[in-house]
Amino acid sequence: MREKKARGLKRKTNSMIKQIEEETIEFPTDYYRGYWHLHLPVDEAFIDSNKTPIGIKRLCMQTMINQVEHLISIKPKYDETLRVVAAIDWPRLFNSQIIVFKGEEHYKGFFDRNNEHQKWTLLSDERDLKREMGLSVPSNLQITGFNEQISDEDSYHEGEIWFIGDVR
Repeated sequence: MREKKARGLKRKTNSMIKQIEEETIEFPTDYYRGYWHLHLPVDEAFIDSNKTPIGIKRLCMQTMINQVEHLISIKPKYDETLRVVAAIDWPRLFNSQIIVFKGEEHYKGFFDRNNEHQKWTLLSDERDLKREMGLSVPSNLQITGFNEQISDEDSYHEGEIWFIGDVR
């Protein structure tokens, strides 16, 4: 029995790319609790499906990186530090987002993820999402990857989160 072909790949992909670009044309000014974020504007069943080609997933990541670079290039002068990053959740891309942090306190607090339910561990230099996925990352953007473990009484998840942008 043959698997069903994934339908509407081009339309869904183009729609996702267009929405990401439209939402990041201008630098965001609406901060909630010290940050602004844009989740992927796409259906989870589409972007995380085994039927979605790796090229589409790569294009999604590359678009996020391109828009982070764009936002950094138009970042306004501000009293507090503004940091722009793409948070790429791998292999579950649906949880990926572009984040603008307002202030160092919010940025540093975001990375405090070591408790009984969630743990982030810095990935070794042997892992290289840029190389593995064939991504183009401008030299002014930094990359940091974490292994993420989430557990509660009902479930356990392990994956990676890659931060690309103002990660210094």
